[in-house]
Amino acid sequence: MIKVWTRLLLNMLAWFLAMPAMFVAVGALDQSKFQPLFENIVPITAAILLVWATWIYWRFVPSTPRIWQRIGYLGVFLLGMYLLGAGALWVTFWVMLMIHGA
Repeated sequence: MIKVWTRLLLNMLAWFLAMPAMFVAVGALDQSKFQPLFENIVPITAAILLVWATWIYWRFVPSTPRIWQRIGYLGVFLLGMYLLGAGALWVTFWVMLMIHGA
């Protein structure tokens, strides 16, 4: 059985890899056929990633009887997701730059 922390890290890694994958997949679609989708792709992607991060926190961060410990877990989780999000944005930039050129 996989431990909770291992599942948490695997889900956070999947979340990290989803951002570049989503932008590459959306970029591969023909923009002329899906113009209304492309006008709102950033908020749609952000909403999907936010809901997914909320689900990861709810599902994999252990609950505790003490509120201060729970707040500490939330702070560490938010910091980790912020750093992963910044890294994923950087990776997405370079992936899109390699695909489409400068």
